[in-house]
Amino acid sequence: MPQPANILVVEDRTDWQDIICQAIAEKGHITHSATSYQEAVAMLAAHPFDLAVVDPVLDASNRFNRDGLSVIQKIGELQLGLPIMVITGSLTHDLKASLQHLYPGAPVLFKERWDAAEFSDVVDQLMGVSTSPEVANGVAPANSVTDLAPALEAPASQVPGHTRVLVVENREDWQQIVTAVLAEAGCFWRVAGTAQEALREMEQESFHLIILDLKLQQPTLPLRSTEGWLLLDHLVETQPASKIVILSGKAGPGEVADLLTHYPIITFIEKQGFTPQALLEALAQAVQTPELRIQTFGQFRLWCDGRAIEVWERPQAETVLKLLLVRRARGGRAVAADELITRLWPDSDEEGGRKKLLPLISNARHTLEPDIEPRDSHFILRSSNGYFFDLGENVTWDLLSFREHLRQGRRLAREERWAEAAAELAKGRALYRGDFLAEDRYTDWVIDMRREIATDYCELLTLLADVYALLGQYPQAIDAGEAALRKDPLLEGIYRRLMRFHYCQGEKGQALRVYRDCLKLFEELFGESPTLATRELYQAIASDAPVECLPKE
Repeated sequence: MPQPANILVVEDRTDWQDIICQAIAEKGHITHSATSYQEAVAMLAAHPFDLAVVDPVLDASNRFNRDGLSVIQKIGELQLGLPIMVITGSLTHDLKASLQHLYPGAPVLFKERWDAAEFSDVVDQLMGVSTSPEVANGVAPANSVTDLAPALEAPASQVPGHTRVLVVENREDWQQIVTAVLAEAGCFWRVAGTAQEALREMEQESFHLIILDLKLQQPTLPLRSTEGWLLLDHLVETQPASKIVILSGKAGPGEVADLLTHYPIITFIEKQGFTPQALLEALAQAVQTPELRIQTFGQFRLWCDGRAIEVWERPQAETVLKLLLVRRARGGRAVAADELITRLWPDSDEEGGRKKLLPLISNARHTLEPDIEPRDSHFILRSSNGYFFDLGENVTWDLLSFREHLRQGRRLAREERWAEAAAELAKGRALYRGDFLAEDRYTDWVIDMRREIATDYCELLTLLADVYALLGQYPQAIDAGEAALRKDPLLEGIYRRLMRFHYCQGEKGQALRVYRDCLKLFEELFGESPTLATRELYQAIASDAPVECLPKE
């Protein structure tokens, strides 16, 4: 009997998870279920699989969710060559294009046309076992949108902010040489073997740099093909700000002079004298980006190279940027084009929305960087999953800085390095100039994010108050506690802290007043007194009993 296969099932709906897992179990295989991107990535990192069955739209809580696409991308990094089957309830134009780009050979089966026998046949073929005559003869399922020929591209780093490179080279040995350097440098890359493939890649993705072999020699073309030159001319004409490195065979002095004189290339690297360092230097030059500072606490503001961006020609362009930033704040992945369309124009059809979205994206890019072509934006990039905001080294965002100060403050407090912890937490507090995207008070896709960040802010203030108290700095501890109550008056633990801090610096009357404020609020709102712990602390202070100055909670 064949060894049972381990199959990863990425599906957030329990009913469909049961259907798929039962069909797999009936074939004698072992299923491992994941309902989210995070669960799937953890499983991929921990266990080898023989097959993955993925729903690209994990939409239990958000119908625009495309985390399943991100799982497919991650498979290319963690388990290159793992066969993938896609099962979905719908296939929009945008979703289909993304799937074709990420994994062009993946069979797609539709839930509304579920056929257990067909599913079984596809599993067998992907596992290398053919059972039905159609599958044995290489015929794709009726519900499939592509041929069954799984073929993943070279792995590409998906870390936000990394250099994005398109390699236009048709020799496999040089593809491997170049991508090895890119992998070492932590780049994201795609490989195209022809000019046509390169143009398709550029429609799907945004790239910082294009590495182009001018002599894309094809077996059906003359020895000296002009395809690379034609692509270069096209890029110069249509994308004059493209950053291009020419990597080619031996070229005559006239050709090199022509390239350096008449074309806006970064450098020319001759294959015979190739060194990784030359390519790394070109990469460093390609990602010289403006400095962007983002303020999302209080009023939304931007500065590019110190220049304040005061006016948005189209207000919806600013909304696009906020949508991308909120998505990054929630986990760092792209926003699908159809989600942007629905958020911006709820009553628009898909085709009409796309016609409006592309000019709006260009306007947002141009507002950030008015001196470049919109498609050459350093910040708003296109991926197979949609649009995303690129957080490179030259981007400073108050929210990210706030989170980092909170993280460091927690770490230093655990290590009992109180003075250092207080300094870190105080820096984080200073960044919180107001609620997250305060002007979008009633925007539905901002509200949950704002609540989460406000909770983090209260945690920071609570920890800061505790650290100040441990340092014996009670006035500062009281100030931090009062700030926490201004943000959330229902934090009962803060009332107890303030009672202790006032009492321990000889302010018994203030400590009792804090309790009365707490009592009044809780009786008015909830019709009941504070908890027993708060009442007992009040009794101890009122009777001048010994009280621990440092909180025990």
